[in-house]
Amino acid sequence: MYCVLSDIQKTVPNNDLVQLTDDSTPPAAINQANVDRAITDAGELIDGYLRGRYTLPLLPVPGLINTLAADVAIYRLYARRIKLTPPEGVTERYKNAQKILEQIQAGKISLGVENTGGGVTPETGGPLFTAPDRVFSRDSLEDYC
Repeated sequence: MYCVLSDIQKTVPNNDLVQLTDDSTPPAAINQANVDRAITDAGELIDGYLRGRYTLPLLPVPGLINTLAADVAIYRLYARRIKLTPPEGVTERYKNAQKILEQIQAGKISLGVENTGGGVTPETGGPLFTAPDRVFSRDSLEDYC
């Protein structure tokens, strides 16, 4: 897990978390199982983007991944309530998290941890291109220009 309940509580007030997680009527307390499910879903999404680039799970968890996991988990908590539209800020943070994960996957953003997942290289089965030596070069054609 890349985040915990306390990370989510930094953004979402407890009253809202009760409403989002407790399925009883009336909602009385935060349902930890529903929070854990959202956190697990967020971790699986993140792992899907990072698989092949980093050794998973990331330990220790980089701060950026912690923040992204919390943003995705919060969005997943709102998604539990089909009739409830997530607030614009929650949706924006979720979309931003996906964009950042795409950039990490593409290698445009570094997590600051050893990139031991490898990615595709000739040693790991990626393509290897070779070409024969050049017959003509700038120097050999110098007198013909």
